[in-house]
Amino acid sequence: MRNKHSVLIVDSNVPFATILKESLEQDGGYTTTVAASADEALQAFSSAGFDLVIVDMDLPAGGSGALLSELRRQKADQRLMLIPLMGEELALEFAGLDVQGILPKPFFFPELPGRVAAALGVTEEESPEPVEAATPVTEAAPARPVVSSEERLAVLRERFQDIVHEMNELSREVTAEAVILTCGGKLLAHTGRLPAEEADRLAQVAGESWRTSARVAQILGREQLRFEQSVEGDEYLFYSLAVAEDIILSVALRANVTLGMVRHSAKSTADRLRKMIGVA
Repeated sequence: MRNKHSVLIVDSNVPFATILKESLEQDGGYTTTVAASADEALQAFSSAGFDLVIVDMDLPAGGSGALLSELRRQKADQRLMLIPLMGEELALEFAGLDVQGILPKPFFFPELPGRVAAALGVTEEESPEPVEAATPVTEAAPARPVVSSEERLAVLRERFQDIVHEMNELSREVTAEAVILTCGGKLLAHTGRLPAEEADRLAQVAGESWRTSARVAQILGREQLRFEQSVEGDEYLFYSLAVAEDIILSVALRANVTLGMVRHSAKSTADRLRKMIGVA
């Protein structure tokens, strides 16, 4: 049985830190602690040892620099991973700091365990096994090539920045609270004003809706070619459609927006994403 690696996540954005925590712990190879400030981090650090400390460089009152200096003072060989400001490189003042990993914002969520494993310096055998998303079994058309989840994720990873740009454009066009991209119910990326924790919950809803639709198609003896669904509440509208098989693009926005406009914009974005990842 593999030993679990202990990770301290220091981020004042608690929903985002929670996403990091859940993403690591679901792989079974990590135990994590979340601290929302430099003071909380130092308290946790003094009471327990950590294999890795992940520090967001946007801590209040410039606390990131002081925290890193104190961590180094207390333990010179402490492994560190830094999260630069959104869309920025690591500040020059920290460029010379001996860190073992960088986690940019935005980042491709499936890459998280691998990035953390690299920062820990563990071998492939020591790193936790990735958890494959459950996919309903359906009869595939004989002429359709079989593409594995790993192959799809590899293509998405290569075009990640372009994909996020398209998601941002869609969010701006329809004034969305959030635009979410998922694979098998797992959050790949999200943009907009909605906290990461809420985006992750919506990602799970979108994934479950896709799985339910696929099961219905299977019962009816049909192949699910295109998934599309909209759910309207008193305040919000949640619209989802498939980009490719279980890769789902979803939009959450105020219910006073016309569904027809949302569908048109989301489908145009989905078409561009399909071309990016080579899906017909």
